[in-house]
Amino acid sequence: MVSEQQVLLVDAGNSRIKSVLLNNANVAEPDVHLSLDSFLGWLKNKNFSHLYLSNVGKNDISERIASFCVEQNVAFIEIFTEKENFGIKNRYENVSRMGVDRWLAMVAAQEMTEKPFCVIDVGTAITCDFVVDGQHLGGWITPGYHLMQDALVKNTARVFAKEAKPSQLAPGTYTEECVSQGCLAAVNGVYLSAVAQLASERSDFAIIIGGGDKNMLAIIESTDTIRSANLVVQGLARYARSQLVA
Repeated sequence: MVSEQQVLLVDAGNSRIKSVLLNNANVAEPDVHLSLDSFLGWLKNKNFSHLYLSNVGKNDISERIASFCVEQNVAFIEIFTEKENFGIKNRYENVSRMGVDRWLAMVAAQEMTEKPFCVIDVGTAITCDFVVDGQHLGGWITPGYHLMQDALVKNTARVFAKEAKPSQLAPGTYTEECVSQGCLAAVNGVYLSAVAQLASERSDFAIIIGGGDKNMLAIIESTDTIRSANLVVQGLARYARSQLVA
């Protein structure tokens, strides 16, 4: 049996790399690294025997982390999207076309509820996937808050963005505020649409929300909504525990 303190979980996303030991996967904030070089430098001072990786970034991230593990005699396990596992059947015909972050978010969410659910990951992009009776129905992908702002600023001549995220949704009273509030409204529209979509399938369901911008969503109090900080990491933890820990 492998100790949970010897297993490192690594989530390589679109803009950051996050890592946490398996024994802290459900309770601790991951360490955050802004570049692959800084992450590899940080790794040199750590003691672990297994590394589980989820990578939706560039291919060289996987290659360089794998090379590091070979040099350090660390077992390297990269997780990829599957057709079926943990009681979930993937709707995709070609599962390699689904980012592993979406798959791991479903794997994590499935452990949190016995109800039909939608898992929403609010980050650089917003992903939303629906699972009913263990069957993945499909999902949505849309730009996240900052990508929406960037698209408006770059593609319009007289629209400017305000950097600060609004604390609550309200009509804007000048252009920069209108952009911020409009993007916030669009982000919340994904959540509201997901609630409506699941309500058309079942009367009782759960919404699982994660990602760095999860707190931007204004939760409907009557829904069974669970906020979870690190869905990808928690999905990795399920894989690691199923394979390594008795």
